[in-house]
Amino acid sequence: MVIHVAVVEDEEHPAQLLQHYLERFSEENKIVFQTVHFSSPVLLLERYRADWDIIFMDIDMPDINGMEAARRLRLLDQKVILIFVTNLAQYALQGYEVSAMDYILKPVQYYSFALRLSKAIWQLDDLHEASLNVFAEIGSVRIKIHDIRFMEVQGHMVTYHTYDGAYYDFTSLSKREQELAGKGFSRCSNRYLVNLKYVKSIKGYTLYLHDGTELKISQPRKKAFIQDFRTYCYGTAP
Repeated sequence: MVIHVAVVEDEEHPAQLLQHYLERFSEENKIVFQTVHFSSPVLLLERYRADWDIIFMDIDMPDINGMEAARRLRLLDQKVILIFVTNLAQYALQGYEVSAMDYILKPVQYYSFALRLSKAIWQLDDLHEASLNVFAEIGSVRIKIHDIRFMEVQGHMVTYHTYDGAYYDFTSLSKREQELAGKGFSRCSNRYLVNLKYVKSIKGYTLYLHDGTELKISQPRKKAFIQDFRTYCYGTAP
């Protein structure tokens, strides 16, 4: 598997160091990386490609900072793995707002870098391999679990909402919930099972996805759902 990586760093030495670490990790673990460097987050956004797997993003940069760039990035891509590389720990801790997987403090040490990169690759492996067999107008198809924004039960049918369209299956939402335990999904009501990576915010009894979709949270499930969301944001859920 070739892993596509973007490094967003305005300073030459830190950018070269990250690329050197990628080469070292590649040699040690027999993994192939295709890497591109952007000296500005504006360039990243202008030239964005949906096939990037991992983005290392500095926060303190001219034009727009990395946090604002990450917010705009999430409008383009909900799936790419984002890792902040910065000396601004206080801002890096806000990474949950943009579904950042983790952050690395400068000056970057190889062990710290390799640890985060390994975690990202494990997450990629899970995303690429996990899928469900469901139905569409063309017949039976397989959809990747990470493409599902949320599932909705209607009678005896479950609808899978993705950015590519809606799919359905004659099964129960409880069964899917059990199958996806530990994979970043949580039940916000009897009607909805939500992929937490797509949740932007929660206000009262309404949750908002990054694409603007609003889903209601039931009172009996609110406490558990918010706890699941917090756990996911702090990186302990896949």
